[in-house]
Amino acid sequence: MFTRTSTFAIAASLLFAVGCAATPADEEAAEENESSEQQMPQVDTDGIDPAATGVTCGCPAGTEYQNGLCYTKCAAGWSGEGPVCWQNCAAGFKDTGFFCHRDSQVISADTSRCPWYNKCGWNSDCNRCPAGWINDGCTCRIDAYIYAQPSYGRGAGTVPTCTQY
Repeated sequence: MFTRTSTFAIAASLLFAVGCAATPADEEAAEENESSEQQMPQVDTDGIDPAATGVTCGCPAGTEYQNGLCYTKCAAGWSGEGPVCWQNCAAGFKDTGFFCHRDSQVISADTSRCPWYNKCGWNSDCNRCPAGWINDGCTCRIDAYIYAQPSYGRGAGTVPTCTQY
């Protein structure tokens, strides 16, 4: 008669055996699926393909087509996403949607002018850091910084003018 422990051991052995029963054909199919996913074509959502629809659409001057509507173009230094214009992030910052952020960085300070007994230049001005960096002695750093991206609305958008050809 089987006990709970022996039943569990048999079930675990069967699961292990089934999981290890992959054939080389299964592995090749998995590799083909992975490679086909990597070669998946990109879809352009900011345009209307006349060949697919039989219709040509356009937006009035001073506007741009985006996501099926015409929006007023954003000011220089700003980029549009739907009804909102977002200010481009400052140099050295990454755009993460609503925010711009800069990662912290640490580099070695230039201590070549420091004497041998004070190689990091503590309480001295012999060590140097690039402009804008904080001098910590042997190292220079820039702290992480995040700020909200300024934005303004550009309206709900208008329907593009379309003609059938």
